[in-house]
Amino acid sequence: MKLSAFVAIFISVCSTLLLHSCREEIQTSERKANIDSFVRDYNAYIKSWLSEEQTNYTQQLTELEKKISEQDSESEKEKLQSNLEGLKKNLERVEFRQSLGDYFSMKTIDDLPKDLVWENGMENPEIGDSRATKGGIFQNFITEFPKTLRPIGDSSNHSSRRYMYDEINMYMVNKHPITDKIYPGLAHEWAEDKNGKTVYFRIDPKATFSDGESVQAEDVLCYFYIRLSDNISAPFQKQYFKDEYAQLTIYDERTIAVTLPVSKVDMPSFTSVGVSALHFYQEYGPDYKERYQWKFPPTTGAYQLLEKDIKKGRSFTMSRVKDWWAKDRKFYRYTNNVDKILYQVIAEGSKAFEMFKLGKIDTFGLGLPEYWYDKMEIPEYFNGYLSKAQFYNVYPRVPRGFYCNVGVYPMDNKDIRIGLAHALDFEKANTIVYRGDSSRLNQFSEGYGDYTDPSVKARAYSVEKAEEAFARAGYTSRDKDGFLQNEKGNRLRIEITYGKSSSTDQLMGILKEGAKKAGLDLTLDGGEGNQFFGKVIAKQHMTCYIGWSASPPFPSYYQFFHSSNARDHQGNLKAQTNNINSYEGKRMDELVRVVRDARSKKSLKEASWEVQNIVHDEALFIPAFKNAYTRIGYWNWVKWPDSKHYQFNSPKVSWPTEFYLYWIDEEEKKRILESKKRGEALPEKNYMFDLYKEGIPSLEELEQRELGGVSGE
Repeated sequence: MKLSAFVAIFISVCSTLLLHSCREEIQTSERKANIDSFVRDYNAYIKSWLSEEQTNYTQQLTELEKKISEQDSESEKEKLQSNLEGLKKNLERVEFRQSLGDYFSMKTIDDLPKDLVWENGMENPEIGDSRATKGGIFQNFITEFPKTLRPIGDSSNHSSRRYMYDEINMYMVNKHPITDKIYPGLAHEWAEDKNGKTVYFRIDPKATFSDGESVQAEDVLCYFYIRLSDNISAPFQKQYFKDEYAQLTIYDERTIAVTLPVSKVDMPSFTSVGVSALHFYQEYGPDYKERYQWKFPPTTGAYQLLEKDIKKGRSFTMSRVKDWWAKDRKFYRYTNNVDKILYQVIAEGSKAFEMFKLGKIDTFGLGLPEYWYDKMEIPEYFNGYLSKAQFYNVYPRVPRGFYCNVGVYPMDNKDIRIGLAHALDFEKANTIVYRGDSSRLNQFSEGYGDYTDPSVKARAYSVEKAEEAFARAGYTSRDKDGFLQNEKGNRLRIEITYGKSSSTDQLMGILKEGAKKAGLDLTLDGGEGNQFFGKVIAKQHMTCYIGWSASPPFPSYYQFFHSSNARDHQGNLKAQTNNINSYEGKRMDELVRVVRDARSKKSLKEASWEVQNIVHDEALFIPAFKNAYTRIGYWNWVKWPDSKHYQFNSPKVSWPTEFYLYWIDEEEKKRILESKKRGEALPEKNYMFDLYKEGIPSLEELEQRELGGVSGE
């Protein structure tokens, strides 16, 4: 389809478009009836916004230069000079964007630079195991049914979205799990511009959506459009697209370029955008929330959700796309092996485990010691129908712990936060709840190699240090119940909001007991999944216990700590953002931008380390527990990779099923079920997969290793 035809289609199908920005000071624009209006109005907005930014930065530079010239103190001059350099970089960023012209740029293929060096990533090794077979149904479970099938907007950030979208949809390129180099996604070729800020992509001519429609450049534009319009509530995404992309250029139906305001360490990854099917969003408009509430968009990945496979409130089933366009491609042919993935709603872990024992669920997480040590002492395991595995991964550790909402009393007091950190007895909790198998997480950003500051250590449990911190906050005497109080007689009380489960309830009970010794009254506010997360994301918590997902290769800070995600322009706490600390800090704002825009590994490392120290010093996050491995139980008809490069799984997964390298052996399933029916025992299996325990070996080492070297009993 030619771009002119694309414009005509968009004109005919889009009756109303909200064509303004995602900036805080939102101004309502008249909705236009065609794509030309959308592009023109958004381009005009960005042009105006950049002009304002240029004026502001220029004025600030002039004022700061004058202030420096009038300053006598050399130390103060040095501080001001540092601020001056930051302003200059911001101005440079703005002026570069102005030099590009429009945010959305339409060019011809003749405008494409002639000296580009195209890459295809074919030097990377295969992903998965060539023994993998296709077919079968993988039975899984979820604790709650999603509130919507929409991939963006209100209520879309639910616990099942990873299974529907995040792990399924493809982007232009990907990072290889072994080499850490780029390999193809939707784009079969890519090239970097000499300016270091632009990456060009050629969309694979065979790339299609799950409904058979070809993937084209128009779908990239649609991907931007539906995230920039005010038909949805997605403040973080809107801000990100406005700030972090300088230009999207379309050359023809399958050639695009993405330009960033600054060059970064890993440009192809940072510019690897996705697509949204334009033909699916033909009715996109102000009623998006209602119209698309239960419509599942076409995917580019191996699985789709069909209407007939949605059992509201009970289950949904992802089906492998028939004749998926990438099924025979290198890097994909040994992945996404099962025909269907069933996600059943089972609210309680104990009930899910019973279903697992019956073979109605194929795998079950054994992270809790009570499952690993006790509940797996069952005939199905001893008779060899089920196996246990401990798999060491190379992955950033989940920042699980207590997030203090500094926007509410008394968490706005740093001494209260420091006192809380010293009042939580994690060592005792680990011994009782996790039987000593876990270890203490030390900070927000563990597991990022050189980008993690090893000197940052979690505050240890100490009644004495907790009392000292609370005393600095004015809580100096004990009441009749043994809790600290201030001179007004107000008790020191902190509410902990958390997601309920048997183990977390037990954990909170132990921490509550330890806190009382330090004079702190912990009140426990346990809630079920969506209820709990809804309260947290609305910033209605005092302190919450939660773990965010983390992914390599670089730490992410902007969404969690930038002040734009803390409060709105009226000073109210800003809901629906990931800055659940409600933290604001000028230096933090500067640093998180440096991390996001890092042009060298050195600057990325230095800024990351400083962020980590601020988070620690301000006691914004109180680290809980970590593990260097995952533990899983599975029926032995579920098979895992055992190849030169992969032992059990990809090393860069947080959970074994997420890279979709497993497969179902139907013959083995039949044999196991028949043996179970006859009461016939098979060999008991308990595996330790430790190939990646000390990191990912080199390709040379992997090529030379012998298969089957798995410790077990």
